[in-house]
Amino acid sequence: MPIAPVNGIGLYHEAVGRGAPLVLVHGFACGIRSWDPQVRALSRSRRVITYDVRGHGISGAPREATGYSQQTSVEDLHALLVHLGIRRAVVGGLSMGGNIALNFAIAHPDMVAQLIVADTGAGSDDTADWIATVHAFAETLDRRGIEAFADLACANPLFGHYLAQGPAAERFIRSCLLVHRAHGIAHTAREVLAKRPTIYALESRLRQLEVPALLIVGEDDGPCVKVHRFMADCLRRSTHIVLRGRGHLTNLEAPAAFNAAIRHFLAS
Repeated sequence: MPIAPVNGIGLYHEAVGRGAPLVLVHGFACGIRSWDPQVRALSRSRRVITYDVRGHGISGAPREATGYSQQTSVEDLHALLVHLGIRRAVVGGLSMGGNIALNFAIAHPDMVAQLIVADTGAGSDDTADWIATVHAFAETLDRRGIEAFADLACANPLFGHYLAQGPAAERFIRSCLLVHRAHGIAHTAREVLAKRPTIYALESRLRQLEVPALLIVGEDDGPCVKVHRFMADCLRRSTHIVLRGRGHLTNLEAPAAFNAAIRHFLAS
């Protein structure tokens, strides 16, 4: 089993394909399998690396809340690349993973050849409501466990567009949600999602970032559309794509369009 020792935990990761490395970071509670449509398509020409973020899936999930933070998530990604001997890669992520990828590019720009940020920035607007929501997630996990959390997550509008595709979509997303340990997801909610800086707070550093960036957002991803326009204004070398009629999980809702956008960006 490919486990990388990073910052006191083991990080489960997978690498598929050959070529220049492309690293993808998953969203909150979604886990490594949520990237399967991208791995299948993009590994034909790239070495696609995915991993379970700290607290998720097979990766280590410290019991102490102090084992989790936005900075720790960024440095886990850095340590994984060092472990794999990767000096420079295309780095991307969706939702929480997009936030990690973006902050990684700010902290380690020389290691990022190109940046992909999808459906990122929830909580930058209506921050108090966002913090209340993620604390409710954590309290459900503490009191009732991962199954009750999966029910709550599936009722959240961020998952609505994808789940509307039918029973197969719900089966898949529940299979992603139910593989985690409750305490790892609860700590991630409280210590990462509730405490990370908003995207707006990164403005000065975004304006200094010279890495070419692809920004993808669903037209109906309410918490993220405005934030993506802000990032497009700040990132001088960015391309901004809005996927019509899509919500928050664009890589799953419209995998063909999502993958095509990435292919075009990587070839540009």
